[in-house]
This record gives sequence, structure tokens and C-alpha cells, in this order.
Amino acid sequence: MKKTILAVLAALILVPAGLKAQKTDQAIAKIRKDYAAALEKINTAGGYYEDVFVNCATVNIQEMWSGSGPHKETTEIFYAMGLDEEWNFDRHIFFVRNKYNVSVREFYTEILYDENGKPEFYYHKAFGYDGNALEWRFYWENGKLIRSLVPKNINTEAFPDSQPTPEGAYKAAENFISYLTRL
Repeated sequence: MKKTILAVLAALILVPAGLKAQKTDQAIAKIRKDYAAALEKINTAGGYYEDVFVNCATVNIQEMWSGSGPHKETTEIFYAMGLDEEWNFDRHIFFVRNKYNVSVREFYTEILYDENGKPEFYYHKAFGYDGNALEWRFYWENGKLIRSLVPKNINTEAFPDSQPTPEGAYKAAENFISYLTRL
């Protein structure tokens, strides 16, 4: 009798956890599908994709930084605009790519936005002073973090300050939206 009660209690505890994991897996599958669609849209930049016109704003920065030398940064912001004849210039961001260096270290970031313009996926790759690369991935659904994949046992000497957090990544993604509205 005692074993039966324990088995029922264990099942009652595990079922909600399993349902939550299944819901998260479904949300991530949707994000992956959105990512593939975004890459398809990017291939049509400067042209039409289904019912929108796809655009790309590219910003190139080349500077000489004291202490670390030449700095180069390239940011590509992909966005769509409606095709109505009312001259609607509402820009809807859907993807950002950012590549830059600090001294000998290189960094690469991708941000995917959902159909409402909220960050949905953030990918960051950083090369350490030791030449090794680490990757971070954050997934959001409706602005809520649903999965975070971060490296473990980071060599802080090789990666002293390049460790994004979910909060910092979300804020960075929002900053690109703010930047696009000023174009």
C-alpha cells in the first residue's frame, strides 16, 4: 500500500515536469523553424519575400583603440517593411548579425526576433585569448527565458569579460530595435 501511494505521488510530481519540458521543446522547435525562415528571408534582402520587402541596414565601424589596437565591427540588421501603397515606413526587425574584435579576440552574435519584434533567440560565440571558442544560446518565448545554454568551467583568464547573461542578451537585442527605429 505504501509503495503504491509513493508511486502515485511520484507520478503526480513527474507529469507536470514532463509536460513543461515538452512545451519547452515545442517552443524551441518553433524557434528553429523561425530561424530557418529568417535565413531564407535574408537571402532575398533587397527584394520581396512572400508579402514583405526585405531590407538590410549594414553598419561598418573601423577604429583604432588605445591599448588594444585596430577594432572592426560589422552589424547587419535585417528588417521587413509592408508593401502597401500608403508609404508605410514601419520597420519590423527579424534578424541581426554582429561581428567584431577586441584586440586579437573575435566575437560573433546572432539575434532572432519573433513576429511581434521581441527577441526569440540569441547566439554568441567568443574566442578567448587561448584561441578556444565558447558559445552561448538563449531562447525566449513571449519575452520569457525558456532555455539557456552556457559553457561550463570557463577559463576566466582566457575569457575575462565576454560572458553574456540572459538579461544582458535581451537588453542588447532590444537596443538593436531602438537603433532601427532611428534610421
